[in-house]
Amino acid sequence: MVDRDFMQEYRDLVGRIDGEIKKTAELYGGRLRCSPGCSTCCTISSVLPLEAALLRQAIGRLDEQVKKKIQSQAAGSSCPLLVDRLCVVYQSRPLICRTHGLPIAYVDYERQAIEVSACPLNFAEDYDFEQDELFFIDPFNGELVRLNEEYCTALGINSKFRVPMQELLG
Repeated sequence: MVDRDFMQEYRDLVGRIDGEIKKTAELYGGRLRCSPGCSTCCTISSVLPLEAALLRQAIGRLDEQVKKKIQSQAAGSSCPLLVDRLCVVYQSRPLICRTHGLPIAYVDYERQAIEVSACPLNFAEDYDFEQDELFFIDPFNGELVRLNEEYCTALGINSKFRVPMQELLG
């Protein structure tokens, strides 16, 4: 029996991330092309065990017809949770899915540099980002990794193992 509510802690983390995502997106006004139906970045193949547990819950709440549809497309190159280019578990989507499209900054401590990953549909390759225009994801990723490790330790599972998306569909 696990006394800790890891799912709520994850939801709290997601709430903080969503708030920061909103602030970053507001900097760009209508420039971001991300919207329902844009699924170019939806190629996720695996998730952390903690995220898998939440996705299983969300999938369990889906209509049987939708479940059959996502099971039938499990072998495709796009995320199997897309139906007609829309995420069927949008409210429960993993952290990485929430940040796609934004200019994501990673700190490369070894090179003492900031690496930026941005959607080419939203930003030209040579776009010169100002530091305050970036979404610095490292603190959130660090918190997610820590929370996932604690979740896995509590359940006696390997925190280094990622759960393939296909396993969530069974």
